[in-house]
Amino acid sequence: MHSIASVRSSSGAAAYFANDNYYTEQEHAEAGLWGGEGARDLGLSGQVEKGAFEAILNGRLPDGEMVGQVEGRRLGLDLTFSMPKSASILALVSGDKRILDAHLAAVKSTMSQLVEKQFAESRNYDRSRSGEPQKTGNLVYALFAHDTSRALDPQGHIHAVVANLTRDPKGTWKALWNGEIWKNNTTIGQFYHAAFRAQLQKLGYETEAVGKHGSFEIKGVPSEVIKAFSTRTTEIEAKIAETGATRLETKKQITLYTRDPKLAVDDRGALTESWQQRAQELGFDGNSLVAEARERAALQARPTFRETATAALGEVSTRIGAALRTPSPLAASGAAALFLPAGTIKAQHATASAIRHLSEREAAFSPAAILSAALGFQIKGLEGGAVVERIGELIREGHLIPGKSERLDGHFDLVTTPVALAMEQQILDRIDAGAGQGRSFMPPEQAMARLQDAARELGQTRAGIDTWQLNEGQLAAGVAILSGADRFLNVQGVAGAGKSTLLGALDKVLGQEGVKLVGLAFQNKMVADLRGGGGQGMSAEQMREAGIEAYTIAKFLSTYGGAAAAGSGERFEAAKAALANTVIITDESSMVSSRDMLRLTALAEQLDLAKAPFIGDRQQLSAIEQGKMFAVSQAAGQATVRMDENIRQKNSPLLLAVAGLSNEGHASLALDLLAAHGRVIEAGPDHVARAAELWLSLSPDKREATAIFTAGREDRAEINARVQAGLLKEGTLTGPGLMLTTLQSANTTREELRFASTYRVGQVFDARMDVRELGLKRGEYEVREIRKDGKVVLEVGGRRKVIDPTRIDPDHRFDRIGLYEQRELKIHDGETVFWRDKDQGRDIAKSTYATVLEARPEGVRVELADKRQLVLAPGDPMLRRLDLGYALNAHMAQGMTKAQAIEVISSAQRNLATQRTQNVLNTRATDDMMVVTNNLEGLKQQLDRTPGNKTSALEVTGKVEVEPRHHNPVDARQLPELKMSPELKAKLDAVLGKVPEPPVRQLRPEKSLGLDL
Repeated sequence: MHSIASVRSSSGAAAYFANDNYYTEQEHAEAGLWGGEGARDLGLSGQVEKGAFEAILNGRLPDGEMVGQVEGRRLGLDLTFSMPKSASILALVSGDKRILDAHLAAVKSTMSQLVEKQFAESRNYDRSRSGEPQKTGNLVYALFAHDTSRALDPQGHIHAVVANLTRDPKGTWKALWNGEIWKNNTTIGQFYHAAFRAQLQKLGYETEAVGKHGSFEIKGVPSEVIKAFSTRTTEIEAKIAETGATRLETKKQITLYTRDPKLAVDDRGALTESWQQRAQELGFDGNSLVAEARERAALQARPTFRETATAALGEVSTRIGAALRTPSPLAASGAAALFLPAGTIKAQHATASAIRHLSEREAAFSPAAILSAALGFQIKGLEGGAVVERIGELIREGHLIPGKSERLDGHFDLVTTPVALAMEQQILDRIDAGAGQGRSFMPPEQAMARLQDAARELGQTRAGIDTWQLNEGQLAAGVAILSGADRFLNVQGVAGAGKSTLLGALDKVLGQEGVKLVGLAFQNKMVADLRGGGGQGMSAEQMREAGIEAYTIAKFLSTYGGAAAAGSGERFEAAKAALANTVIITDESSMVSSRDMLRLTALAEQLDLAKAPFIGDRQQLSAIEQGKMFAVSQAAGQATVRMDENIRQKNSPLLLAVAGLSNEGHASLALDLLAAHGRVIEAGPDHVARAAELWLSLSPDKREATAIFTAGREDRAEINARVQAGLLKEGTLTGPGLMLTTLQSANTTREELRFASTYRVGQVFDARMDVRELGLKRGEYEVREIRKDGKVVLEVGGRRKVIDPTRIDPDHRFDRIGLYEQRELKIHDGETVFWRDKDQGRDIAKSTYATVLEARPEGVRVELADKRQLVLAPGDPMLRRLDLGYALNAHMAQGMTKAQAIEVISSAQRNLATQRTQNVLNTRATDDMMVVTNNLEGLKQQLDRTPGNKTSALEVTGKVEVEPRHHNPVDARQLPELKMSPELKAKLDAVLGKVPEPPVRQLRPEKSLGLDL
């Protein structure tokens, strides 16, 4: 395990770190070791003297020079490297001191090869008063080795105390800029784990993965022994069980609050004897395990002919395996692999897999992320240094493209791939090629009149009034689609801009012209909304009859993509005829991946579609997979119409202002505005429970109108459980209940599924279609065993099947495989549930909601929103796909509208609490909302520094500059008086800028549309 913390006191640090040492390289007690190029430059080596160490922490160099003497100066960092518990037991209880030296070597390797060479930086002030980072490649640090935990259990760990010092390229000593060290904490831990694992394997030990980020234990140390010597862990787990905590943030706080001062060791010999006595009582002394390891290590050092032959066979097997792999520019294959050492092959293929893994979700990533991912696969014998070297080779060979650097030292933060760059450019080229290739259905003046007529008809149908009219933005978008000559068009609409009304009006006008409007959406919930039903009590058939024909993007592409790509033949002509006189509109286009955007634009071109506009909000959540082409296309200057008026929240001045601020990225200001109106509850670590209580306190009618939205699925799961418990207690849920075993996604990428380290016993491997390279038929298989040779044992119907995950085709075009955790879920009569998967035969879309009427062993009877009732018999696969439906996370919420909302978001959600997430959550409610958080100030800081943007290959390489956020569409000065303190009003005025001057004259309506008419 690896952790990082700030050093608070130089004198306290000097006393603490020098205490409790069990060894140094020369076996001197109560001393540390100097390390780092910077230390060598200062003449600091060997043992650490307390006075010299304290002086260095205070910024005093050996020659008396003082460095970085400013108010509030930081002293340094404490990087703590803790052995796996099994290694501590074998080293400190069983007495294998070789492990201590191996641990020191692993820490030294990590500090010198990674932390110092890759992450050491200072600040350069030549171009900026605030300074900019520059690489230095040197550190001053001291290593202190300790052997006990706070509870005096055996716990070998080394503190690498890094002083706030580094020498810049000009030779000047400066304060250390430590941002990269903090940011890459996980990567540092993985590098260390890989280095220590390799050292232990040299000592003859075998290891096994036990968690994320490269964590492992030594095989042969029983789990009950590990637990017995983990008093501190047991104490924390007991407190977590007592409090019922499920969230990572709460668990971390419990760890901190239950921490006692470290106990002093008066008699180290007696302590060791007590450890050995405890081990004997458990029936374990480790001696046989140590002896076996020593014997194995001796054989490695002086191998017999048999061991030599076995090693040679292993080397040959690795080379042959690489030679047979699918050719890739990222790693050797074919005949070339037969002449490379096995270690080189492992590094190449691990790095290639890391790039494929990261590329599934991002177009660009840091070299450190590649390193972290490669080591995360836990390939035996792979160390970080070889991966770092391979990344450099790929950059030099052009297989990785550095991002554009604005820094003086030329350092680049991100790299991309030629594939990602080419794909994005191809999308832009196809859109450009569609200029003038679309169909104009009518003149602009006629389009305007007919759209307004259609809007009035919609008002009569949906609301019983005949005064509905499209606003300026809606009208501009509608006219561009009906009258423009381009095949492709971006319609950029803020949340709540009235897209559904626009689509309904377009459908009527196009239908009158004999043209079909087809809507595409990212997920099935959006498809239902496009069809016009969306939870309003209409059947799926009625939605299709009364609304818009709609598909998920995946379904549409699978239906027509293959025929379009053929370019000729019967299927091609049939597809072209089916989509003749058709306008394809893609909704929520910010969530469309680059891969799907490329396929959609290609299909539109190949089948010569009349129009294929994209509609969405670039400021909301982006695709889960790689890409943000809706934003890139706009930034590249391609045709775009804006819908900047928020009509969803027009009846709430407060929510209208909050939505405008959120859309512009002023996250903390939006929260301030909500807080000034009593719309923020700050509830500390129990904020999730508080949100559930808030919803449960509402009347049944209010509950129906109020949604609970969360930033992530962990909070959603906890709220679901708490709401369910509350409804049971009050008697809303009845019946004996029925326990189900459900499936929850393990959230893996396709590339991760190619590594045995990804799998856990008890998981379910779901083959959505035949996987020929594994010899698997479509179906669900339970993971029964992960073998030492990297094979995985699956079972279905009592029959076992051994698969080699590395044989999974990394480039297969279909998403054929899923990996799931099995979770127990008890449901009751009256429960609100939803499905995590679809059932086409019964017309159940993914994310469809239902009410449980009866939950009995003989079957579960449910009622859907369209009033259909279904009975799910025991063994029905859709019972495995159920989940509680009281809360929604942000990705599920995008595109939804509710009268009232409770938003749950935490300052500790580093990757989930982003400006984009908050923008989605802040714009769902029409009438009122309440934010429930743990810490308001912390949340504001988290949001302000975390926009949550996806990467673009074109953007990273400087070929396209994705434009800054546009001018705020909401002018707070035109809103009714809001309840604001003078300070908040001044802050709001500062953000919004000067009061705009009134327009000199009014333009004619058609000119105000922003169209070239």
